[in-house]
Amino acid sequence: MLGELLQHPRALLLSLALHVVIIGIMFINFHFADRPDLIKAGPVEQTVKAEVVERQQLEAMQEKKRLEVEKLKEAERKKKEQEAKRLADIKKKEAEKKRKAEGKKKAELKREKEAEEKRKREAALKAEAKRKAEEKRKVEEERKAEAKRKAEEKRKAEAKRKAEKERKAEEQRIAEEKRKAEEQRKAEEARIAEEKRKAEEAKRAEEERKRKAEEQRRLAAEEQKRKEAELKAKLQAEETQRRLSSLQEAYKLAILQKVRRNWIRPPGSEKIPECWVRVIQGPGGIILDVTFGTCKGSTQTYRASIESAVYKAEPLPKPGDPSLFERELNFNFRPE
Repeated sequence: MLGELLQHPRALLLSLALHVVIIGIMFINFHFADRPDLIKAGPVEQTVKAEVVERQQLEAMQEKKRLEVEKLKEAERKKKEQEAKRLADIKKKEAEKKRKAEGKKKAELKREKEAEEKRKREAALKAEAKRKAEEKRKVEEERKAEAKRKAEEKRKAEAKRKAEKERKAEEQRIAEEKRKAEEQRKAEEARIAEEKRKAEEAKRAEEERKRKAEEQRRLAAEEQKRKEAELKAKLQAEETQRRLSSLQEAYKLAILQKVRRNWIRPPGSEKIPECWVRVIQGPGGIILDVTFGTCKGSTQTYRASIESAVYKAEPLPKPGDPSLFERELNFNFRPE
C-alpha cells in the first residue's frame, strides 16, 4: 500500500491535507461547543472522561499522521537523491565513454599521419633512385655514342688513307709506264720528268715533316689540356671533401645538440659523467636502437635519462648531403 502511495506523491499529499483539515474542524468544534456551567457527577462525569479520551486519541492520530507525512517526505527526498546520483553516474559514464572515443580517434589520426609520412619518405627514396638510374643511363648512352663516333672517324680516316695510297700507287705506275715509253723517245723529257718527280717527292717530304710537326703540337696541346683537367678535378675533389667534412661535423653537432635539448637531469644526480652513446637509425632519422659504451661512474637512472633524450630527439636531423647519412652514430654525451 505504502509503495503505491509513494508512486503517486501528489495524491498522497492531497489526501493527507484533507485529513488534516477534517481533524482541525473537529478540534475547533470540540473546543467551542456550549458546555454546561456545572458538571454533575455520575453520567456527566463519564461523558467528560470519554471526550478527554477521544481528544487524546485524536491527538495521537494527528501525531501519527504527521510522522507518516515526514516519513513520506524523507522517502521522497531519498528517492530524489538516488535519482540524482543515478543521473550523475550516467553522465559520468557517458563522459568517460566520450573521452575514450576521442582518445581512440586521436590515436587513429596519429597512425594515419605516420603512415602518410612513411609513404612520402618511400616515394622520395624511389624517386631519387629512379633519377640516379636515369642519369647513369644517359651517361652510358653518351659514352657509347662518343665511342661510336670515334670508331667511325677512325674508319673513315683509314679508308681515306688506303684510297690515297692506292691513288698514289696508281699514279706512280702510270708515271713509270709513261716514263718507260717516253725514255727512248725523249731522254731530255725523262730528265726533266725525273727532276720534277724528285721535286714532288721533296715537296711531299716537306709536307710530311710539317704534318708530323703539327701532329706533335696537337698531341702536346692535348697533353696540356689533360693535365689541366686532372688538376681541376683534383682541386674540385679536395673542395668537395672539405665541404663534406664541414657538413659531417655540422650533422653530428646538430644531433648532439638536439639530444641535449631533450635531456632532463635526473633528480639526485650530483655528478654528471661522460657517456659514449651508440645509436642505430633508419631512413628519415627514425631511431632503431640505443646502447652505451664507456660510461664510468654512471647510474641506471642517468643512462635511462640519456636514452629517453635520444628517443625524444626523433626524428634526428638530416645531413646537409645525403651521402653523409650514417646508420650507426657514436658520440660522447657531455651535458655540461
